Amino acid sequence: MRWWGPREYTMTHCKADLRPGGSFSYKMRSAEGVERAMQGTFREVVEPERLVWTGAWINDQGEPGHQTTVTITLADLAGKTRLTLHQAVFESTEVRDAHNNGCSSSFDCLAEYLAAA
Repeated sequence: MRWWGPREYTMTHCKADLRPGGSFSYKMRSAEGVERAMQGTFREVVEPERLVWTGAWINDQGEPGHQTTVTITLADLAGKTRLTLHQAVFESTEVRDAHNNGCSSSFDCLAEYLAAA
């Protein structure tokens, strides 16, 4: 909750059962007060190299929307870690680009959090 989400959002809820078949949910609030919620299921958890999950944004009626699959791989590079994220399939180019900006911002926040730790 200290770093996940785009810089302009604050996490207000985060729950995760990090195991294959386990679920997650989170909520975040924009600086303007807009709340967004997501839920999903972990498909693969291979420590320390791979995470795969499905997820969908939740609409105002509490129902999940379009689902995507996210795969994160971690590789050791001479004492550093390369993180590769792949997410698909998006319902439009615009939604894909918005997710790209949000993920990039989240990882910038992670780098700042780790540098301060």
